[in-house]
Amino acid sequence: MHRINRRDFLRYSGFAGFSLLTGGIGAILEGCTIHSTKTPKSFVTPLIVPDTAGPLALYKPDSENFKIEAGTAKLKIVNEKESLLNVYKIKHQEKTLINPTILVQKGQELRVTLENGLSEDTIIHWHGLMVEDKMDGHPAYAIKPGERYEYKFKVKNRGGTYWYHPHPENLTAKQAYKGLAGILLVEDDEELQLRQSLELELGKNDIPLVIQDKRFDQAGNILYNPDDMEKIMGFHGNKVLVNLTLNPLLKVAKKFYRFRILNGSNARIYCLSLHSEQRRDFIPIYLIGTDGGLLDKPYKINKFFISPGERADILVDFTSFNTGEELFFKSLAFDPMDNEDAENMDNMGMQHDSLKAGEEINILKIVIHRETEKTFKIPQNLSSLKPINIKDSLTRKFRLSFTGKQWQINGQTFNISQFPVIVKKHSKEIWEIANDKKSMPHPMHLHGFMFQVLQRLNSPKQVQDLAIDQSGRTAMDLGWKDTVLIWPGETVRIAIDFTHDFTGDQVYLFHCHNLEHEDLGMMLNLKVKE
Repeated sequence: MHRINRRDFLRYSGFAGFSLLTGGIGAILEGCTIHSTKTPKSFVTPLIVPDTAGPLALYKPDSENFKIEAGTAKLKIVNEKESLLNVYKIKHQEKTLINPTILVQKGQELRVTLENGLSEDTIIHWHGLMVEDKMDGHPAYAIKPGERYEYKFKVKNRGGTYWYHPHPENLTAKQAYKGLAGILLVEDDEELQLRQSLELELGKNDIPLVIQDKRFDQAGNILYNPDDMEKIMGFHGNKVLVNLTLNPLLKVAKKFYRFRILNGSNARIYCLSLHSEQRRDFIPIYLIGTDGGLLDKPYKINKFFISPGERADILVDFTSFNTGEELFFKSLAFDPMDNEDAENMDNMGMQHDSLKAGEEINILKIVIHRETEKTFKIPQNLSSLKPINIKDSLTRKFRLSFTGKQWQINGQTFNISQFPVIVKKHSKEIWEIANDKKSMPHPMHLHGFMFQVLQRLNSPKQVQDLAIDQSGRTAMDLGWKDTVLIWPGETVRIAIDFTHDFTGDQVYLFHCHNLEHEDLGMMLNLKVKE
């Protein structure tokens, strides 16, 4: 498998002199190292979970109208130091909720006022929600400091785990990295049925996990200062947080737990698995949902890739474990496929202290804490999923490539006033998205619509090993998706139904969710013609 190498990168981007000044590509492009970046004993900080106040607090809109402020706040994250973050704030019952977990019902009407308390433009993108383009967070609608933006929309999505984050042009990566991100949960009848059958309680044994890697300066503040190389490769952190918790610990009862996992990192891909320290073995997990809600049935797996923007909804059965037993969610070592020529690079490290792409990382420590009297069985029928009818559908091709100093889609970069992709309302299309061999992985995200993955072609072996059908799909490709990871040399075919009930032409986006790539212009306008 061919990948973009250091020599090609420097030649294509004109950074030969730059590499001598900075010390080269280093940790981002260097081959992966198989060792844990943190010792298990350091995981002692109680995991933040949705509660009634504070970070990730659960918020159920008690009326159609509520206000979200994009502003700043200080939280203790590293060594009891107060870190200054960009955050979303909702004031509720005389409390200020930080990056709240918003819980809404399918069919609910929402009126949300965004107030920009930052010193730069911003706008909220409701990631995964099917809303009118003016409600979607297109950068054309970004507001200036001190201004407000009014959202009004009906929640049309299936029950599932969605999220909200900033989307201003050239500022998305910075604002998201500095902390602007929150979970949005949608409930419907199938969701409620699952929760009742396993007695799942949000914040107790139904827990969102927002995984993000960050860098911090000596004062404990988040440091976002990508150099030119990191803008092209993606900005990686030196610490991994879960729910804004460093070295998190979760104590669990001997029962089923549901984890709604969001990769909220700018660029880092994770290969997640659950591992028992005592048994030195992997623990089966049951994938029950992806980006757009529940799957048809549970899928028993040992590991899965999750790229920026993707969600994975899993169940874990802790009933057979001993009290006091310790487990770890890990990101296993894998080939990040962002470098072909790693020879003679030992002394070419980046000036920054970052975890290597593909490095093994401990994510979350879990300790079996107490017994429980009840036992449950996982329902074998979770949802009804109807395939998109692709008979007589147009096939549209996309190529992901690197030219000059930019990542491109079909040889183009973002221009807010151009519409290179035009589709017809109510049409159904097959998109073939091919990633160049000399490239890196790209998590491709579609605004406004969900899609279904049809096939993976020419996948790397580490992806082929996870395939569950003859089409090369992994379990993470199943169900309704809004983001799909495409590896170098790989082609992914997806089906999209552009049916909607909004009036007039609609403009959405198709882009890479490596946020440095997005800000660099790896994004196109998509116009849905009336």
